[in-house]
Amino acid sequence: MKRAGWVLNIVGGLVLLVMLGGCVAPLLNAAASGDTQRVLRLLGEGHHANEEFPIVGTRPLTLAAAYGHTDIVRVLLEAGAEVNAEDFTGWTALHAGSFAGDVETVSLLLNRGAVSGQDAWFLRSPLKIAEALEHKEIIPLLQKSQESLIGRAAPSLQEIEGKVEEAGGLAPDLGLLAHL
Repeated sequence: MKRAGWVLNIVGGLVLLVMLGGCVAPLLNAAASGDTQRVLRLLGEGHHANEEFPIVGTRPLTLAAAYGHTDIVRVLLEAGAEVNAEDFTGWTALHAGSFAGDVETVSLLLNRGAVSGQDAWFLRSPLKIAEALEHKEIIPLLQKSQESLIGRAAPSLQEIEGKVEEAGGLAPDLGLLAHL
């Protein structure tokens, strides 16, 4: 009897997920497949640019960016898609565009206010993703974006080592330690 209840709960959960996902699936599918006319039609019929797949939070903007569908990215942004929306892992459209290596999509997202962000223990920044995949055209765009956020370029390892040498090594600042 316990097993039947357990199975029923799983089946019920799957049915609910499919039903909820079915509401947003057409727009997600159109965005991923590159069907700009269908995206426009669905938005006109009442679908919203920020619809997300239940639980995981995948949005049409992220899918369009992942597949390099820049026209759809533009349509979704104009329809109100949140440029920095995250799924449950923190993945954004900029992560997807950087992973795909699509210069036009990444440029558009950055121009519309996408923020590259920093690395986390579980998620690399779009810049680190582009560097790892050697998307050489995207790396300078993301670097410039990060520099504008912090106001200056991060120092290189050589610059840091030079400053440490100038300071006479890595001696702790005892004055700071006294306040701890």
